[in-house]
Amino acid sequence: MKLKSSTLCTIILAAALSISPAFAADAARSPPKGWIIAGSTPQQYVFGTEKCANGKCAFIKAKTDTPSGFGTLMQEIAADNYLGKRLRLSAMLKTANASRAQLWMRMDGTDGKILGFYNMDDRPVTGTTDWKRYNLVLDVPEGTQDIAFGMFLNGKGEVWAEDFKLESVSKDVPVSSTQFRNAPVNMNFDQ
Repeated sequence: MKLKSSTLCTIILAAALSISPAFAADAARSPPKGWIIAGSTPQQYVFGTEKCANGKCAFIKAKTDTPSGFGTLMQEIAADNYLGKRLRLSAMLKTANASRAQLWMRMDGTDGKILGFYNMDDRPVTGTTDWKRYNLVLDVPEGTQDIAFGMFLNGKGEVWAEDFKLESVSKDVPVSSTQFRNAPVNMNFDQ
């Protein structure tokens, strides 16, 4: 019996999926529409969506207890509509046995120049936590070409997110980013 090549490919793929349940589970997971999978080691994480208490939520789950690097779900948008404004990124996060789950946002200029960045490094979500809203605020300086933002999981565990918001706020809302100092401090560690 002769088979078309597309039929043969379907049979081979079906056989591979039946042999490897882990592959089938990973193949069924994909980023939510409009989101990108990235990070230093995204292959060590599973990304997807599932039903949560308030509707659908996105998740990042480590495949092992000892992943190296991080996996992120992100978006990148043109900055044109936000130039000169102050933006707040917020989302509801929930974690399970997480090493470090964090929201992040970056303002990119030309030639790869970073004009603003904050990633909750000073206040990561760790361990097992219930749903809580987290936010960060950055200015969008002139010269910003695009705005990148998302959530990431660094190390083991799981993180879920829902109700992401990116909104302009007034200038009296403080920015989250620690600004670069003009000079070094405490170089002798005496403070």
